[in-house]
Amino acid sequence: MSSRYRVEYHLKSHRKDEFIDWIKGLLATPFVLHAVSHDEEDTDDLTTSQRIKSQYAEILKDVEELILNKIEFDKKKSDNDEEYLNESSLGRSRLNLLVPSIGTFFTPLPLEKAFLWEDSVKAISARRMVAPSFNDVRRLLNTAQIFHFIKQKRLGPRYGKPLRLVTFDGDVTLYEDGGSLVAKNPVIPLIIKLLKYNIYVGIVTAAGYDEAKIYEKRLDGLVKTIKQCSDLTLEQKNNLTIMGGESNYLFRYFECDSDRADTETDGTYSDANRKTCGFQYINSDAWILDSMREWKDSDIQATLDFAQKTLNTLKKRLMLPEETTIIRKKRAVGIVPGRIVDVVSGEEKVVKLTREQLEEIVLTLQSTLENYPPAKRIQFSCFDGGSDVWCDIGGKNLGIYVLQRYYDPQSPIDPSQTLHIGDQFAPMGSANDFKARLAGCTLWIASPEETVDVLTRLTED
Repeated sequence: MSSRYRVEYHLKSHRKDEFIDWIKGLLATPFVLHAVSHDEEDTDDLTTSQRIKSQYAEILKDVEELILNKIEFDKKKSDNDEEYLNESSLGRSRLNLLVPSIGTFFTPLPLEKAFLWEDSVKAISARRMVAPSFNDVRRLLNTAQIFHFIKQKRLGPRYGKPLRLVTFDGDVTLYEDGGSLVAKNPVIPLIIKLLKYNIYVGIVTAAGYDEAKIYEKRLDGLVKTIKQCSDLTLEQKNNLTIMGGESNYLFRYFECDSDRADTETDGTYSDANRKTCGFQYINSDAWILDSMREWKDSDIQATLDFAQKTLNTLKKRLMLPEETTIIRKKRAVGIVPGRIVDVVSGEEKVVKLTREQLEEIVLTLQSTLENYPPAKRIQFSCFDGGSDVWCDIGGKNLGIYVLQRYYDPQSPIDPSQTLHIGDQFAPMGSANDFKARLAGCTLWIASPEETVDVLTRLTED
């Protein structure tokens, strides 16, 4: 019963990534054709492994070429090269025909090389009972993206396009869900290494607050470590930013002498509460995109009002616990689990919502708002945070666009020189990292440990 449930559950369309599933399907063919008993002679087994390895690599090389073809096609399309487009089938790249939901690729992906590396570490081709999985392909794509940026770093700015901006999600990416970035977190030295390489670093999170101290509390270990770091120049330290509420609140790390703290923070901190380092709030006039300026406040408030009304309706319809709370912020509205006192232990505990309830809420909220006129005139993001559901104004793609322009207004950072690392990419309607794919390259990780792993490989000399 449980196995059947898991199979049906993971077949839901909103939980699938069509491109990864397509690659997984391609790799299933050589696996099935060459699957053999595990008790064969070692020599025959080694021959089979080599054959499967060769076929896996050949398939991924073909996919690599399809990606290059799509990049060329999209460039011609942006240049309005009608002759080239007419030669293509139905005006679409071959990869678009094979995977209709495919997005934009900003860089080539050396998939064959990435597979050979992954296979040397995880022995994928040696498996006989378990075919290449969704996670195998996800990690393979991550490795290919890392190899691309390593190559660009070696080429240098004169011949290549080295990485200039790295952005992160917060929960489950830098730290555990609901956690904070403590000083001993192994990701901190790697973030400092990025800054030392003159790479801009942004934390683009759904957590939406207009006060720096809330972010500083969650990133306390990072702030203190950067302050004490003598290997970084002041300019490099100032290359760290936080974009909160998807794309609503911008903060930039600053550091100054205590005697000058008041003047250098634009009066943010009083003389009685001087601050020598931390995050400084940046007024939206200094970074807001032109498209965001066109949004009317009346449409924003109407969207949030409608979302709040929908959440109240869903709370009653799904018979959620009374302790469940609906929270309204300036630029967001969400439903979060409440707390009750356990009658046995006398301790307070969280009243958790089930996975099915969370998905019902986020998908209903998304589809309802998509048909609401004021919401059509702005951008919004509905997502399931694992224990709660939120509707934010804006999106992570806009947050990354902002940073690309804020760091270098005269020559904005190119998407091909941008990398976003996050854990929520799967469902279009319920994962807020998904939109980041529109603004730059991405790495899909599943835990803070994976973040440490990919950054270690990305920054190794």
